Amino acid sequence: MKKKIVTAFTTICMLAAFMTGCGGSDSAADSSSTAGTATATAETVSDGGFNITLAVAAELSSMDSNIITSGESMVVCNQTMEGLYKYDGKGELVLGMADSVDISEDGMTYTFTIRDAKWSDGTPVTAHDFEYSWKRLANPATGATYAFMLMTAGVKNAEEVCYGGGDLDSLGCHAVDDKTFVVELDRPVAYFPSLMTGTYFFPINQEYCEAQGDQYGLSKDHIIACGPYVLTQWQPGEMKSVLTKNENYYDAANVKVDSITYDVITDTQQAIMAWENGNIDQISITGDTAVMYKDDPAFDALQQAMLWYIAANEEVSGLENKNLRMALALAYDKTSICENILKNGSIPANFVIPENFALDHNNVYFRDAANATYLESDKALALEYYNKACEELGQNTFTFELLYDDAEDTRNIAQFIQSEIQSTLPGVTITLQVQPKNQRVEAMNNHQFELGLTRWGADYQDATTYLDMWTTGNSYNYGSYSNPEYDALMEKVNGEYATDLDARLEAMIEAEAIILNDAGVLPVYQSTATYLTNTDLEVPTTPSNMYLWRYATKKSAQ
Repeated sequence: MKKKIVTAFTTICMLAAFMTGCGGSDSAADSSSTAGTATATAETVSDGGFNITLAVAAELSSMDSNIITSGESMVVCNQTMEGLYKYDGKGELVLGMADSVDISEDGMTYTFTIRDAKWSDGTPVTAHDFEYSWKRLANPATGATYAFMLMTAGVKNAEEVCYGGGDLDSLGCHAVDDKTFVVELDRPVAYFPSLMTGTYFFPINQEYCEAQGDQYGLSKDHIIACGPYVLTQWQPGEMKSVLTKNENYYDAANVKVDSITYDVITDTQQAIMAWENGNIDQISITGDTAVMYKDDPAFDALQQAMLWYIAANEEVSGLENKNLRMALALAYDKTSICENILKNGSIPANFVIPENFALDHNNVYFRDAANATYLESDKALALEYYNKACEELGQNTFTFELLYDDAEDTRNIAQFIQSEIQSTLPGVTITLQVQPKNQRVEAMNNHQFELGLTRWGADYQDATTYLDMWTTGNSYNYGSYSNPEYDALMEKVNGEYATDLDARLEAMIEAEAIILNDAGVLPVYQSTATYLTNTDLEVPTTPSNMYLWRYATKKSAQ
């Protein structure tokens, strides 16, 4: 007996947004002028829709949905492509490219019926597009960093195919015909629908993709869309991208915004000036700017499931020592970072699973269920660990390079951490290396760093979106952390405990304790994103507080 779910399927318990983040700005401006001018930015167009312009911190790197890793690229890809599920104008998870789904009683087989939809070149979206994409994601030759998400989703034989040399055709997904896409899981996954909003699970038109060769996804001329928008302006190195409403999109009538322009602005003063001149509908702000605008009608603050942390590369001499990593983790004042640098409501991270995130089967957030904190700033204790490390390593001087993004807030944080560690731990020298975000991410992916200030936002509403990263060999395990006990727990979390939710929760709580007591991760803060947003715009958000710009409306038109 199968359970039939037609049209709008809404997840009741484990909703998730696809999380991405962008860098902030930090400066001051005259609030009386900005609020007024910004209101005029959202330009009305002839058919009743309007255009918006947003400031972002980095340019697009790729629009190949299987391989992109940058947050900025993922945000845009979520506008041009669509998976089996999507978020609607109310921020609820509903069916997307799937018109209906049959779910077996054991929760291990999903049979999707693909709706009548078209690519932007007029060709139909089919079940074969999903099969091709998922198998391309799994193919080691693709080099997809997010291939592990197939295992997270529980797709049958995913691990063997992705990492064990298994036959691609054994992957638990196949197109029965143009309209029917079947997914087989090796275990029930409660959050499977929310995972389908991730870019890596989006369909790809095989004929088009293969015709583009190695240029696929690298410019507007080498990509087609099935989602609400089409890329009409973007070339590599261009500091701007433009999305235009896709008239072939099946739900185009409910897409309220005709075009979205993303302007790359990394300079604080530039961003503020653009806002003051009414050229931007939203900018990200931090620091003194956030303080100045906190009472302004344009001010918008959203707590995010976004963990900022330092990855310590354990392949680097000295950093393999647990006591040295503990010393580094405790040596900087996280509260000061939040209160004196960011000034936007971000909170110290004495955990890896953020607050107000991942409701469990008892409707309790993970952080509340765990009821524990770790690695709280303690300079005296840091020195004790440091002295132990010096004795164990037989040296009392160390030099490490800290890699970070070229945004103002990350620079200020990196400089503060440098000063704190050097003043707390005698004999430790921290040098700073700044790189554009895309280059920084690439360096860390390749383990070509020593200490790296980075971040992770939730891909779905479950603690494993963080915990899975630090299993041995995971592509996002930048620091090459490895603990057999941790790995064994996570294997149970993703395997035998799949239906024993109490045991699963306890195992995840224990896993978090292990990695933090090992200082396998050096958490810094959980971010609150603060913006100046056009006061004439009303923009719905996902359950994880991400803006759904396609559904924005103008208050003045209501």
